[in-house]
Amino acid sequence: MNSIVALTCLLLASVLAVSARPQDASTMLKNTLTSANFTRLVDDLVKFDLADSVSKAGPKTIFAPSNQAFREMMMHNRPMTNNTEIMPKLLRRSFVVNRRIMPDDITNEMVIDTISGDQLRFNIYNTTMTVNGVIMTKEPLVVNNDVVVYRINSVILSSFMKGQNLMVMLEANKDRFSMLIRCIQDTGLTETLTKDGPFTLFAPTNEAFRSLPTEVLARLMASPEEMKRVLTGHVTKGTYFLGALDSKDSGTDSVLPTLDGGSNKIMISGRTIKVDGAPVITSADNIMADNGVIHAISRVLMPN
Repeated sequence: MNSIVALTCLLLASVLAVSARPQDASTMLKNTLTSANFTRLVDDLVKFDLADSVSKAGPKTIFAPSNQAFREMMMHNRPMTNNTEIMPKLLRRSFVVNRRIMPDDITNEMVIDTISGDQLRFNIYNTTMTVNGVIMTKEPLVVNNDVVVYRINSVILSSFMKGQNLMVMLEANKDRFSMLIRCIQDTGLTETLTKDGPFTLFAPTNEAFRSLPTEVLARLMASPEEMKRVLTGHVTKGTYFLGALDSKDSGTDSVLPTLDGGSNKIMISGRTIKVDGAPVITSADNIMADNGVIHAISRVLMPN
């Protein structure tokens, strides 16, 4: 009888010891995110074997896509959500290690590194805050000694690395922007778009240039000074993302200063942007650079 009691006590002690053992960092992080209702993010961290690598000891800040963000991604780009090369990289953009970023730490145009090797840019607008153009909560949903978690309304699809300035990114997309690149070079704006900023570049595609009347395009190509005046009207001081400018009401107006000393009145509705009353359809993607962002547009903005 005594041996049975002793064995029972030994087993009970073993169970209690196991239950009292501290949780590993991966489990703690998954529990933290689950309790804040980021269940789809947790599922993907497990699915793509990322839980351990993003849970290393030390402070961290997480920009966590909501469950709705993942559902919308599934609707619009289901193949990407199962891509074992793309999705892990996208998810790792949401994690900043060795740093707890509180709201008071965030300033407009602030840039930080992520564990993916990419960088994130913060922008603060009148009523909205974004990280790489994705709208984020102004206050974190989770704050503890190790982790700060903000909710974002989309998976971060666009990012950049050091040295990837506006000209580098145009060159990377020269199949769409070869005419714009030539015009920038001919007008002496290369250094400005390489070293200065941050800027928002409303970038006319090759088709946009070709849609100009033949005589207008010929005159611009023959006159670098006139072309420069046109191009500087496409460059806005500061980084602006279309979703952020229209985060509250469809048809929000914004007047943005341009390099030529003037301004563009921007009205956005969905993916449609009107610049000084002229409708322009933007591409679906933001092309990030370390000194700003590029929005592809389908027509050249001519000065009044």
